[in-house]
Amino acid sequence: MKKSGFLACFLLVMILSLMLAPAAFAEVVFAGEDDILTGTYDSTVLLAGSDPTSTVDVRGILFEAGNSVSAGGSSEYAFVAGNTVAYSGANSADAFIAGNSISFTGSCARDLCIAGNAVDIRGTVGRDLMAGGSRVVIDGEVGGSVLLAAEEIVIADSAKIGGAVRYNSSAKISAPAAILKSAEVYEDSSDSGESVHEAAAPSPLSRLKGRVFSFVGLLLIACFLLWLTPLWEKIDAQYTGKSFGTFAAAFGIGFGVLAAVPLAAILLMFTGFGLRPAFVLLLVWIAALLASPLFFGFFLGSLLWRGAFRKQARYWAELAIGLAVWCILTAVPYVSFAARLISVPLGLGVCARLFGKTPKAVPAIPETAESV
Repeated sequence: MKKSGFLACFLLVMILSLMLAPAAFAEVVFAGEDDILTGTYDSTVLLAGSDPTSTVDVRGILFEAGNSVSAGGSSEYAFVAGNTVAYSGANSADAFIAGNSISFTGSCARDLCIAGNAVDIRGTVGRDLMAGGSRVVIDGEVGGSVLLAAEEIVIADSAKIGGAVRYNSSAKISAPAAILKSAEVYEDSSDSGESVHEAAAPSPLSRLKGRVFSFVGLLLIACFLLWLTPLWEKIDAQYTGKSFGTFAAAFGIGFGVLAAVPLAAILLMFTGFGLRPAFVLLLVWIAALLASPLFFGFFLGSLLWRGAFRKQARYWAELAIGLAVWCILTAVPYVSFAARLISVPLGLGVCARLFGKTPKAVPAIPETAESV
């Protein structure tokens, strides 16, 4: 199989992630410091900078981030984040806003999710509102229910809420009597006397289920690659029976990839024209990172299957045994850290070497008979 075809098959493991991404980021706009973006875009827009200001009309998704963010105009969906956020835009669907100090004076036709330190909501929400922060103020109109999690909650007398109000019991709340009378109070971790970490600690059965699901998921991906690609044959030929230096070289390359790729992606983003390559680079890096236990598991499985059990090569059995051992190792304290420390750079290095240049074999020079 040609290298381009092999790469295409390998990247099939990313299909679900790519399907969930916006439509190929049909339009990506990068704004530098103090830039203002206006106009109409029939696509996805990404606006980033120190103090970005937008009054765009987006027939798609708006992503905006920076230190001091001002977002106006209109969009279908909005994802906005910054230190200070002033949102006065209009959404025909949902909006997601996060920051330190947030002022919402716009409108959202469906649901609004907003979180920050100081949150001030004076706009209109068509359906449900979910808000969290140190201090949350509501002086607008909400058509549906309101879910709050805050230290201090202020609901003004002029606020209009069509559905139920639910807030945490530890909050200090100021609201009209009619809202307080019908509001639902839920217990949060501070009331039970347990720390958040203790309350969220998973049960042994939950941890066991997580390990089982992790094993099944990894094994399905490994068998998927076994079915569609010659991946394991290539790795078997390159690493089985080789010296420790071969594995050490892959580990060193992987360690470099682990550190260099995010830095390269950040530098590409700051160039403006490199946003699309940066996103693609990060997606491939994440896919390789998630797939790294597969390679470590294959090496473990082949070592046990062929060495300890003295069996002939059976890739599916070696993968199953190796990944089962991997899941057990990652469940043991301290051993888990060591296993991940080895497997992640090793797996990234194996991937990098697979997609690297393969040296062509030099044809042998036929011997000629020596003249007497």
